[in-house]
Amino acid sequence: MKKVFLVLSLMLGLNSFAYEFNIGEREFSYNPDTLKFYESSVTLSAEEVQELFPDYQVILISKFDKEKKYKIKNSLFGVKKILLLNDDIRTFHNFYVYPTSSRNEFKEFKNGEIKSLITIYGKKNVRLKHSGGDEFEIVVK
Repeated sequence: MKKVFLVLSLMLGLNSFAYEFNIGEREFSYNPDTLKFYESSVTLSAEEVQELFPDYQVILISKFDKEKKYKIKNSLFGVKKILLLNDDIRTFHNFYVYPTSSRNEFKEFKNGEIKSLITIYGKKNVRLKHSGGDEFEIVVK
């Protein structure tokens, strides 16, 4: 079954379900199932994504530990903007950010949400979780 899905994905294009948006004169796309950004069907590197979103700290999925946790510091009344970026082959279909107050909107993005954009308020942990129980947690210290 996995092989069939892989072949279909390759035939349709990996970012065929991506949302498109413009920044300046350039056109980009974002795939909410892979948490990846593309320009002209080429996956953007972490550095290129950081240039697009300079106000956000990019955290790679590979930086989470074996328990799927990432530790970060924030003050009690601080606000920290995070962008989760997938540098792995894992997919995140039907994953959502909790608490919902941590979900960010991107004004240039009209066709869907960029679930990678997260705001951490104070010392409140944030989770990217699936209804099936799988979750990644950003632990705030």
